[in-house]
Amino acid sequence: MFNNSIGKGKSINQTIGVSMESPFAVEQPMNADEFNDEYLLKNMDLSKLPSADDKAANPFGLKTIGTVGGICLLIGNMTGPGMVNISYQYQVGGVTLSTLAYILMMILSSFSGLFIIEAMAMIPGNPRFQLRVEFTMLCRFFFGKWGYIASQLFINISLQVTNIASIIICAQVMDSILIFFFKTTCGVSFTRGWICVHEESPNNSPFLDEYMLFTLGFLIIIAIIVPLGFLNLDDNIVIQIGCVIAMLIIVTSWVVIFCLLGLKAENLPAFGKVSGMAQIMGNTMFNYAFVTTIPSWVNESKPTVNINRSLWISTIGSTVIFIIIGVFGALAFSNMSASSDILSLITTSPKSNVFFRFSVYLFPFIVLASTIPVFSIVVRYNLVQNNFCSKKVANFFAIILPWLVTIPCLTGNWLNIISNYSSLFFNSIANFIIPFALYIRAQKFKKNNIISPEQRRIVEEVSKETVDWEENETILFEDRKSFKGLKGVSKKNSVRISWICMISFTILVLFVIFTNFYFPEESS
Repeated sequence: MFNNSIGKGKSINQTIGVSMESPFAVEQPMNADEFNDEYLLKNMDLSKLPSADDKAANPFGLKTIGTVGGICLLIGNMTGPGMVNISYQYQVGGVTLSTLAYILMMILSSFSGLFIIEAMAMIPGNPRFQLRVEFTMLCRFFFGKWGYIASQLFINISLQVTNIASIIICAQVMDSILIFFFKTTCGVSFTRGWICVHEESPNNSPFLDEYMLFTLGFLIIIAIIVPLGFLNLDDNIVIQIGCVIAMLIIVTSWVVIFCLLGLKAENLPAFGKVSGMAQIMGNTMFNYAFVTTIPSWVNESKPTVNINRSLWISTIGSTVIFIIIGVFGALAFSNMSASSDILSLITTSPKSNVFFRFSVYLFPFIVLASTIPVFSIVVRYNLVQNNFCSKKVANFFAIILPWLVTIPCLTGNWLNIISNYSSLFFNSIANFIIPFALYIRAQKFKKNNIISPEQRRIVEEVSKETVDWEENETILFEDRKSFKGLKGVSKKNSVRISWICMISFTILVLFVIFTNFYFPEESS
């Protein structure tokens, strides 16, 4: 899968398709400052680059995402499946530690995003994101071949795990919708064959702990969501804007519902159980596992978008939503269990009515179903760039595979298990450790100011995959200043902050893993 034809009987010129006269044919390290966008414009045949009208030749989207669209995209990527368990997290962990955890993660995830964006800008020829550089290609440039392969593993599994959690919730709620309107939903059980149920359950799936091959709700959401995964990221922006507006309306209605049910202070302690610490940090990290999507967003953002401001607005806005749902939901319901979520609690409440149920049924398709194709698209982008695999194979892994993996997880307590443990092993590394490591390596590259022949080939490859590269360069020609994540902070201090964040996250992840296994019954 990895393109490693160099050194296997082919010359460099044959491999990358350049003439002997081209400076790209020189197998010598060169000054990185000289290998910039002007150098690329001068020495590349721009007629061979894909145009905006030639989508068949280029599997990526265009630079058409504006400020509002970008903010809505990021908020949508954060407000995912972990939202339904926030109230339980607040109840078992306490309001003090839970709120502090969300504020801390808001700051650290913003730093993580800003640092990875700045690392993108340190690639020669890409000071204002003229080139298309996906997350895994960024790892290949700064970490080499094995870092590239490892990043494919962690980043794509991180995104797909979030998709699996979203699919589980969507399928469960769709089955509840069928029960509400038609008084029944059916499916095929692994042990009992075709079965039907007629009542909703407060414990996630109406089928309880029965292992299902598929349910009617599962099949319906496949038909609705899967086709969207074959689009590009910029094609989904209108949907993202509409979904975020609807999500804000739903969250507002939930606050009204919680107040009508009655808010009881005894349901929300200031400090929870000791074992609640694991639940707090695991689920909190899961909610901020959006950093892996940032490079794709930057690649398709308009040159006029203020990247820094958009990121901070998104993280602060999402954090406010998380805290509101956590506090009000915990106050409204008593004695929550790990197998229940806020959606099932609202629908099975004694005071539940059509309005309450409508807000619950709408949530998965507004908040969750809209992010599933986005994450699938980002996975496909990372697999396709550099020809790691063909577009057809990438579509299978990105779009089809998570639905197959979801089948044994449709019922029971799998949602909490996935959101808690996956955030420790994959989401935390992909979103909060790799970005800081990339930034540290990028600053070292910038300091040495030497670009290797392999890195030059990488830049040429991403140049060939850039749509309307010459037009982007013209738009950005007057702004030659490279993007800076933390404005007003020196490079030396930025590197120190990156080291502190990376070490802190590593210690935190190890601590949470320990507490999860040390208190297995209490944290589940």
